[in-house]
Amino acid sequence: MGDEKKPLTKEESTRNPFPEATPESQGIPSGVIDRLGELVSGFVEAEEIVGAELLVIKNRRTIMHDVFGHDDRRGDKAMVKNTIFSIRSMTKPMTGVVAQMLIDDGTLKLTDPVAKYLDSFDNKRSRGVTIEHLLTHRSGFPMKSAGTLWSNYSSYTNIQQVANYWGDYGPRLFTPGERYHYADANVDTLGAVIELAKGKPTEVLMENRLFKNLGMHDTIALLRQGDPRVDRLAAKHAGGRGRWNQYWQWRGKPYFSFPMFAQGFYSTPIDYARFLCMVMDDGVVNGKRLLSKDAIARMLTPASKTTMPTGFAGLESSYGQLMHLYNKGGKVIAFGHSGSDGTYAWAWPSQDLMVLCFTQSRGNITMNRMESVIDSLLARPVLNQLRRQHD
Repeated sequence: MGDEKKPLTKEESTRNPFPEATPESQGIPSGVIDRLGELVSGFVEAEEIVGAELLVIKNRRTIMHDVFGHDDRRGDKAMVKNTIFSIRSMTKPMTGVVAQMLIDDGTLKLTDPVAKYLDSFDNKRSRGVTIEHLLTHRSGFPMKSAGTLWSNYSSYTNIQQVANYWGDYGPRLFTPGERYHYADANVDTLGAVIELAKGKPTEVLMENRLFKNLGMHDTIALLRQGDPRVDRLAAKHAGGRGRWNQYWQWRGKPYFSFPMFAQGFYSTPIDYARFLCMVMDDGVVNGKRLLSKDAIARMLTPASKTTMPTGFAGLESSYGQLMHLYNKGGKVIAFGHSGSDGTYAWAWPSQDLMVLCFTQSRGNITMNRMESVIDSLLARPVLNQLRRQHD
């Protein structure tokens, strides 16, 4: 038991950051893990999802890694471990981290007006939008508009055009900074700003400064023909319980034709766990600091309450700087993010606990029930145990 809790060497961490261990060796009853597996298996049997990959990590040890159901329902292809999923809005925190890196090095400032970088924002309606508004979803942009971005998306060829659309459209919901409203426009615009501020593609910065340093070799900004990883992509399904239909599968053409920094990336549960670890470790990876403690604090400080329901009893749902937070009395207990294609990830820093469940079932409604079960069987018992040890 003691051996399994020894810190990993640098070589071990690079090769396998989360080696397998029994749940009991990490203080978790095996019955808890069995119950989580039964829950996800039940979702598949009830046709609430098509398939899933579930990863539970405690003390940086994998105490559960399993797959359920199908990858491609049409072809009756079983889900396998290390499938690469469309993570949609789980892209946002990674874009946010690169923005924080640029804030750390002085390239960007929270108070910078977006118009400093994008001429399309230099108008009466958009001039008041700042970098901080984009990071906190307090710009006033809607999630969708009635304009050409949605009616003729294929006419756009790069992220600058998308950001210019929003600059011309303007934050019509409220005066920037007045309140919170979650919108992809904020983060796609941020991606365009990062590109202009550094003079190189944002996805290249993300690859060089984030993915390579974290060993996120299965995280993809843009699907390309010839990339061997495309053989591991999950097919996309939509439709809802009992009505799932495949609406996309890799056949040589990407779903998005250019990187979308609010919703366009692909990843695996293990890769995304590497990312969450970096945040839990105050921005340090293998002894190298990637983000300042101030940057981590900015991400994990509640800026707004949200209306998103949560199954975590007694915790308030809030949003920091491109990170979903769960807090009590102002103290953040857990953080993470979800994606609309059916991917979820949560981390509890004080408990050194992470749970990631990736599906390819767009619009499924299992997240709150998962949160409730995780909370009652895993998160709260571990937290209470830590409190007893501290007392």
